[in-house]
Amino acid sequence: MSKAYVFKAFGGPEGQDFIDRPVPEPGPGELLIEVRAAGVNPVDWKIRAGDLGADRELPAPMGIDVAGVVTRVGPDAGDFADGDEILGPVAPGHGSFAEHTLVRADAVVKKPRSLPFTDAAALPTAGATVYDAMHQLGLKKG
Repeated sequence: MSKAYVFKAFGGPEGQDFIDRPVPEPGPGELLIEVRAAGVNPVDWKIRAGDLGADRELPAPMGIDVAGVVTRVGPDAGDFADGDEILGPVAPGHGSFAEHTLVRADAVVKKPRSLPFTDAAALPTAGATVYDAMHQLGLKKG
């Protein structure tokens, strides 16, 4: 079994709780990871509040951004191996506020060894937002 932090009702934090769930099994293109750190973003409470699709099955896992260690590689999951340290978003329907979660191999990157897990987990949403903004602004070098 694996612990996960979920919300059991749409609304405020009073509906959040820990649950025990089976360790997920990676499917094609997926990696099972042992979570070392999870990012926290405004989108997390917006999802819980029901502002971004209240059609989720409850209880729903919380958290999107994750950094962890690969413990099982699904079929067709690229060049990842057990023990690889990764960062990125969780696979749809899975949460990062958990002991174990699934990620899509094509959506994550290997974490540089010099980057702490806590810093790595803060990068996916915030980093992608900054990257997108810089490209939309069309800034020139210098």
